[in-house]
Amino acid sequence: MSDPTAPPLPGNFWRQWTASVISNLGDGIDAVAMPLLLLSLTGDERVLALAVALSMGPWILLALPLGVIVDRSDRRRLMVLSSTTRVGLFALVAAGAAGEWLSTWQLIAILVVIGVFEVLFDSSAQAFLPLIVEPGALPRANGLLVSAEFVAGSLVGVAIGAFLFDQAVGLPFGVNAATFAIAALLMQSIRVQHRTADPTALGAEETAHAFRAGVTWLWQHRQLRTLAEMLALTNLGLMLGQGVYAKYAIDELGLAPSAFGLLLAITAIGASAGGLFAGRLVALVGMRTAIVLPYLAFVAGNVAMGASRTAWLSGVAAFALGASITVWNVVTITLRQQQIPTELFGRVNSVFRWVAATACAISIAAGGLLAHATTVRMPFLVGGLISLLTIALYGRRAMRGLDGVG
Repeated sequence: MSDPTAPPLPGNFWRQWTASVISNLGDGIDAVAMPLLLLSLTGDERVLALAVALSMGPWILLALPLGVIVDRSDRRRLMVLSSTTRVGLFALVAAGAAGEWLSTWQLIAILVVIGVFEVLFDSSAQAFLPLIVEPGALPRANGLLVSAEFVAGSLVGVAIGAFLFDQAVGLPFGVNAATFAIAALLMQSIRVQHRTADPTALGAEETAHAFRAGVTWLWQHRQLRTLAEMLALTNLGLMLGQGVYAKYAIDELGLAPSAFGLLLAITAIGASAGGLFAGRLVALVGMRTAIVLPYLAFVAGNVAMGASRTAWLSGVAAFALGASITVWNVVTITLRQQQIPTELFGRVNSVFRWVAATACAISIAAGGLLAHATTVRMPFLVGGLISLLTIALYGRRAMRGLDGVG
């Protein structure tokens, strides 16, 4: 549900939404097939977590400079370029997996390159949305996009991915390549008359100045700076167990690979529900409440994951985490889109993306080391504690900063 007073969504949005559904279907296939492929190559928790952490390296290295590029370029073209490039990269993974010549480190190297174009696409997509959607419709648009991401990616996609992996190890990655090709064609069909910036190239000094302008703007904006700090700690808590999630599901819960896909699908069902109702929730309780409520689930869900001995309790926790993460993302993304000036959006938003990726990479790597030293349950328990500390430190400040906002 969404706010009935919000402006209608235009046809351009629905083209982007359709492209998002198709590409996220491929992402979902990859979400279950890639961990299973890694697990078939190595059982070492440290290597599994390192693979996930390194795949996020491009966010750490490139999110900030790419923010300048996004602000100076045709965002639609950047999205098309990143999608078409990933067609070839996933086709390479498909060939290597099918031919059984792909090693763990070769796969990790390909994942890093894929991550480069993921950074480019995601940075462009969030900056592109305000060009085709009215500000009042952004909560609904973000909710629909996030819901599509989780339904297509983490619900339908993971079910298909588990099935395809059972049929042929390289098949899911070939299908993923095809989804990116279709999405690129859809994005190419979108026409936007408004150009946000002069696309001329910048010199090194001009680039540095443009970057500093975005960082300075964020630093001086107390509310969004608080959200950036919260984002770092939130991701540290939520991502601690993600690098060993497949091993946790298979070794600790005794799930088969297909059932691991089901666990991911349950998370997606929760995320979908959160995305569909996020706009209405904001309208009912306001931004202030909607930004702190999810932390109840962040804490309880992680602790339940760490303590659970049964798959059904882990499934309930996964559902709650999926819903709450989506609500929090919709609220914080909407706030950024509403308050960051269009001409600065790519640069300022890139700082958020950099903070998120850095926290995720650190957390995933630390979680792998923690799991190797203790058990694969411990990262979830520690993650719940970090989420509790985050809301204790920042909850009141975040709500005060949103006084007078929706």
